[in-house]
Amino acid sequence: MQLYFKVDNEMLTDYIRYLFPTDRSTPLKVSSASEFGELLIAHARISERPVPKPEGDHVIELELPQNDATQSLANHFLYYTKGDMRRLNMGLRAIFDIDFRTYYLKGLDLEWPKKDIVTAFITSRKLFSTDTYDSLHKRAYRREVAKQNKLTQKLLRKVYYIHESIDSSGLTNNQQND
Repeated sequence: MQLYFKVDNEMLTDYIRYLFPTDRSTPLKVSSASEFGELLIAHARISERPVPKPEGDHVIELELPQNDATQSLANHFLYYTKGDMRRLNMGLRAIFDIDFRTYYLKGLDLEWPKKDIVTAFITSRKLFSTDTYDSLHKRAYRREVAKQNKLTQKLLRKVYYIHESIDSSGLTNNQQND
């Protein structure tokens, strides 16, 4: 039971290979033991005719497991629609983001330098595409900046509230009359 899946970018292609390890010459053996494996199985569609392989970069061949969930898919041609692939890529990005964020926060709790955390994540997940380090480092940096901006906005709202609560106009009028 094989079908093709077009991944959005090279880093996510490396990540899906981490989720379902195999050598690059054979299809990825999807496991229903992982959340993303369950999503891949759930979105598979049946066709009575052969379905052409999606065009473009980062197209990977998947092999679904033979179990109760896939029993009805046997002896059919399988495929994903373009909409299915968009939704699956969204799910893959979400799983990747959760994995990276969890790994990053655990590293910060252990007081490891940010550079070492990102490098360790890349190595442990076998993300060897060309721009992985920069994109992950920027992602962590953007989260830090967003966190600081939220804190700044919260403090500014507090200052504004306090400033509006204090009747400073009475003080300036009394000082001018003296």
